[in-house]
Amino acid sequence: MSSREQREKLLSALEGLTRTVVLETDVGSAIVTQYGARILGVFVGDRQNPFWVSKNLSSAISGGEWNIGGNRLWISPERRFYYRRPESFEDWLCQPSLDPGNWSIVSSSGKSVNLDGEAELEDFASQTRIHLSFSRQISIRGESVRKGLEHVGLKVRDAMVARGEVKNGVNLWSLTQVRPGRSRSGTVIVPTRRGAKPIHYFGEIPRDRLRVSGDHVSFKIDGATIYKLAIAPEDVPQPGCSRILYYAEHGRNEVFLVSMGTMMAPVSQEECLDVAKADPAGPKGCVQSYNSGPDLCFGEIELHFKPAARVKDSFVSYADYDIDVFAGGRGDVLRLLRKIIPKPFLF
Repeated sequence: MSSREQREKLLSALEGLTRTVVLETDVGSAIVTQYGARILGVFVGDRQNPFWVSKNLSSAISGGEWNIGGNRLWISPERRFYYRRPESFEDWLCQPSLDPGNWSIVSSSGKSVNLDGEAELEDFASQTRIHLSFSRQISIRGESVRKGLEHVGLKVRDAMVARGEVKNGVNLWSLTQVRPGRSRSGTVIVPTRRGAKPIHYFGEIPRDRLRVSGDHVSFKIDGATIYKLAIAPEDVPQPGCSRILYYAEHGRNEVFLVSMGTMMAPVSQEECLDVAKADPAGPKGCVQSYNSGPDLCFGEIELHFKPAARVKDSFVSYADYDIDVFAGGRGDVLRLLRKIIPKPFLF
């Protein structure tokens, strides 16, 4: 199925269920939905979508479910806002007021889209409620890097104003769901300083799924069993500048390198709010990656941002970051990856 056919199939599944905007360049396109304020797909040249999308997309949206795929905006820390029994990390849920939430597309063009949202959330740890106003600004660019390698990039600005009884901080959190490759695996790569110590958020990640090298950490994505990796802000190469990459092969000319990067990451443990389920008193990460179980079979690449700052009676935050999708033949994509990580370890 060609890129255009796959894109039209995705748009057909969304028809009548949510307003959509297609952002386009000469090289490719991206689909943004009002439902959940998702970047649901990125199509580079005549290639498929490297993002994971629910196989039951229409019924998921009709049923008001949150897990439809693509890139989404959440808030953190997870323990306070997603576990109804936060002291024991039990009874997880995504509050519907956050996702899919109540979003509207306020303006759009062929190159950009602006969305606004509102949410009323319970902080389960303090048993208080907060009101949140959100905005997302998404713009597209694209280019042919060289023959055989093309690029579609998205610039994103997420913003939040929180009011009410905000206890112990709140921060923006961006998550992109990706598909394992044709061999049922892909590789997350996080550039790090030498001596980086990966954080095992949900429990010990087996050695056959994790590799620590001198300048990066590699994590296997196959959607076979649940693990979560994090990297502390003290272990990224440049303070406040975090980046996470995902490499996957889907076909001879369908090799993808997906990148998320920001210069607005936490710079210290004090600025990280999301604690690890495996060790709540231990180190925290500003870059995270999740591997799902086989029921859904996806991976996630995630960025956390600095805590919202108090401004009078509100807490205010915004975050700028890039989502870049490079696609081409294996040799072309690997040459690009090696400019970032000279000797990447790939699963």
